[in-house]
Amino acid sequence: MITGGSGLLGMSLTRRLVSLGMSVSSTYYTRMPPKNLKQYFYQYDFTKYEDCLASTRGQDYVIICAVQASGVKGVKESPTVTLLPNLEIHAGLLEACCENGIEKVVWVSSSSVYQEASYPISEDQLDLNQQPYELYQGIGWVYRYLEELAKCYNAKRGLKIGIIRTANIYGPYDRFDDEKSHVIPALIKRALKKDDPYIVWGDRSLVRDFIFMDDLTEGVLRVLNNYCYADPINISNGKPTTIGELVNVILKVCDHPVTIQYDSTKPTAIPYRVLNNAKSDKLLGKINKTSLEEGIRKTVEWYNSSCARD
Repeated sequence: MITGGSGLLGMSLTRRLVSLGMSVSSTYYTRMPPKNLKQYFYQYDFTKYEDCLASTRGQDYVIICAVQASGVKGVKESPTVTLLPNLEIHAGLLEACCENGIEKVVWVSSSSVYQEASYPISEDQLDLNQQPYELYQGIGWVYRYLEELAKCYNAKRGLKIGIIRTANIYGPYDRFDDEKSHVIPALIKRALKKDDPYIVWGDRSLVRDFIFMDDLTEGVLRVLNNYCYADPINISNGKPTTIGELVNVILKVCDHPVTIQYDSTKPTAIPYRVLNNAKSDKLLGKINKTSLEEGIRKTVEWYNSSCARD
């Protein structure tokens, strides 16, 4: 079972497992799944414990992708709105997985657990004596707590669980709505609309770690098969990319040669966030990562075809 199956990572996992002939149940809450995969989807509200129990009953493996999230603008305007739902969702699912005797669980955590760092940060460099980056203080502590909770279920109740810390995910099935979109879909949408002036929030020197969803899917399945030991592991692209580099790739793929204007007055997040992938490379084997240009091209092609269908 894949919770949050209609989201970005959940859709990639659903398509991959269906293509492998697996018996798949994916879940959605408000975001409807695509019609061609509708038969694999079931609606649940994981803030309700009875739905956590019902959805996991009879399953062998559970991949937890369900999350309530918002972009930088949403976090700045409502910094605590996602905290309680995420506690309810994840704590409820962990308890339900134990109650229903799930064989293995993989949970996708977040790089927001880490304190600010100007280098690719590794798992053992998480310092709980330092706060998460100020913007992520609330959700960062929620994820820190949930990681400890997962370790508790592993130690006290024998739950085999893999914990993945990842960075900025992108690809087909991302959110392109104005209120909840993250940086890549927002920039793609405006490039395809041929915005001129083309205004980018923040500073071009901000550094991010962008991983294409299918690459993360491969990592999730490797963890499911080989590393469900309640020991957090980074899986990301691991390559620093500045916002300036990202914008140039998007404008190239979208064929929109325009002068870029950076607006430093708009909300932005942490100045530098890249994850060190040495541990996952060693334990799981290196994943052939999709180049940024190829990933952006696939995302643009999906978005154009999705708009055409609509």
